Amino acid sequence: MDYYKRYQAIIDEYNSEQDKSKIEKIFNDLMRLVEELTEEEKRYIREEFDNDEELAYYDMLFRENLSKNDIKKLKEVAVELYNNLKVKIEELDNWKEKDNTRATVRNLIKNTLYDKLPDSYATEVIPQYIEQLYEYVYSR
Repeated sequence: MDYYKRYQAIIDEYNSEQDKSKIEKIFNDLMRLVEELTEEEKRYIREEFDNDEELAYYDMLFRENLSKNDIKKLKEVAVELYNNLKVKIEELDNWKEKDNTRATVRNLIKNTLYDKLPDSYATEVIPQYIEQLYEYVYSR
């Protein structure tokens, strides 16, 4: 989002200026902004995610040979899971310290994956994804 704000400020400055040298400076500012993006930042922007966490969830759930519709649905699952986990973890006090709060987070992941993953995901492999995501969230 910081890049978006910086980009917007550059565009606003461009729109307010008509001086050739000023326009060239603004263009160079835009080029520097693009160069500053890391490969992962470029990738999550290209994949239309809002942040690298959503991309990480997507990467953990991704598997080969998915249809375009399954990929679209998988992206929606990654975003929804990220947003729901963020809200839930903020509600919980020291969630890592108690069995019941850790279980709440694990169940949120489990329920989301069983309910939302594309049908091409076999039920018997979903526990592996649950564990992988839970370990990732726990370590963050």
